[in-house]
Amino acid sequence: MDVYQTYWSLLHSVAYRMVGSLQDAEDIVQELFADLQERDISQIEEIQPYLLKSITNRCINFLKSARKKREVYVGEWLPEPQITLAEQNPAEVVVKDEMISYALLVVMSRLNPVERAVFMFREVFGYNYKEISSIIEKSEANCRKIYSRIKHKVSGELSAVSKPKEEHQLAELFIASTKAGDFDDFARRLAEEAVLYTDGGGKVRSAIRPIYGRSRIYAFFKGIASKGRLAGHLRYVSINGQRGVLIERNKRPIYAICFAWSPKRDKIQHVYIISNPDKLKHIHM
Repeated sequence: MDVYQTYWSLLHSVAYRMVGSLQDAEDIVQELFADLQERDISQIEEIQPYLLKSITNRCINFLKSARKKREVYVGEWLPEPQITLAEQNPAEVVVKDEMISYALLVVMSRLNPVERAVFMFREVFGYNYKEISSIIEKSEANCRKIYSRIKHKVSGELSAVSKPKEEHQLAELFIASTKAGDFDDFARRLAEEAVLYTDGGGKVRSAIRPIYGRSRIYAFFKGIASKGRLAGHLRYVSINGQRGVLIERNKRPIYAICFAWSPKRDKIQHVYIISNPDKLKHIHM
């Protein structure tokens, strides 16, 4: 069995969800496989649990060492989005669920490393507590408590599952509003208590702190549109499995924009704008 070919995708998926960076996830996986070359893995009875435990430990160590960097990060730190060219016909898209959404990645990024691992394996991969216990080396009872505490902590932050047609209509509305410089219709789709998060990483101009409330978000978009900062080629893309918008200039990505629905799925609860150029490198069109 080719362990690399068999498990690379799974391990990269785990690492990406843990660390929120495609490149860092790839580096962590490559380092794991490099270390495996120095071992006789034929002596390992159950290779998948071993690999999951190894990659999780490496991610936890990475997050602990990266904590100081993120504490001095300029503005809001958001995960690197996974961007691909969106399907042309939203009716043909398989319904996406909250388990792979960008909004969920943001929620996970606010948990400590062990909480992130427990939440990911339980919520995203559907593992039972015995399996999670063996991966993170904590008792099943402890894993249950951790998960229960997380669910209570993030209950108000998880967005509703959206449908491809709704996602497309929302992206379409945003593009039309941006081209017209008129955000009245878009603002009506925002929840009164909506929050806008931007991540420029101190490398491009962006809001340093989250923007709270429909009226302030409306004013933000009106303001940057009037200054030409939303000018460029606007296109539909898939951002972590959900429809979003990419703004390009001179064939370079400037903004990746996506949305999260309120629990009732009738309003936009969160808006995310990623403009840090380091987080817009890995776009597959």
